Amino acid sequence: MIYWIWLTQIPFIGPVTTRYLIKELGDAEKIYQADYKFLSGISGLSARQRESIIRNHSLEKAKRIMDDCQNKNISILCWNDERYPLRARKPADAPPMLYYKGNIKKMDQTVGIVGARRCSQESKQKTAALASEYAQKQVTVVSGMAKGIDSYAHTACLNAGGYTVAILGNGLDICYPSEHNKLMKCIEEKGLLISEYQPGIQPDKYRFPRRNRLIGSWSDKLFVIEAGRGSGALITAEYSRKYGREVEMMWENF
Repeated sequence: MIYWIWLTQIPFIGPVTTRYLIKELGDAEKIYQADYKFLSGISGLSARQRESIIRNHSLEKAKRIMDDCQNKNISILCWNDERYPLRARKPADAPPMLYYKGNIKKMDQTVGIVGARRCSQESKQKTAALASEYAQKQVTVVSGMAKGIDSYAHTACLNAGGYTVAILGNGLDICYPSEHNKLMKCIEEKGLLISEYQPGIQPDKYRFPRRNRLIGSWSDKLFVIEAGRGSGALITAEYSRKYGREVEMMWENF
């Protein structure tokens, strides 16, 4: 695990390059062991990327992150783990490694349900009915644990005895929004919390679009309920279409 964590912390080495390196060398430890001469023979690496790998060769930060994860009961899911859903790791920009809390179960079918933070009572009821229906069919409900539609989807799924996945845009030791602390604990107990960010990473506006892409890749089909122009829900829909997933716009508010 230590080498996977190290690899994800290297500047200028993103998910696409990491995936390429893993395919070329086999695993993260072999990348760590490679010298500059060997890396120079890999055509898919730029000079800046090769230099970044060599200059950031210390495992100290990775060890600190691993210790932090162990202390906070956070586990790690690597790209080559068979539990990493195929639908989620198929996109070229899939994270090579994810942090998680809870239980990873087999997900034969998944639906994403996203929408406005401030939504109408009608949309709330529609979300709850939709999430409950899929939970009863043993279809995994995926969302982002945000206020509004996201939280209603998670809650309704859990209340119906279903399995839900919450994808966060911050470290799993942080509850955002803070009022969802109880919901977050319930999802950890009965579902799955995941993030591509290590413990201690605070929520930030530029991290949420990256979170939204994961909601899209983890969902076979996406339902968008009451979304405004430029909203995170519509960004999620764009990613879902990019990944070839079905998108159903149940409400649009422009």
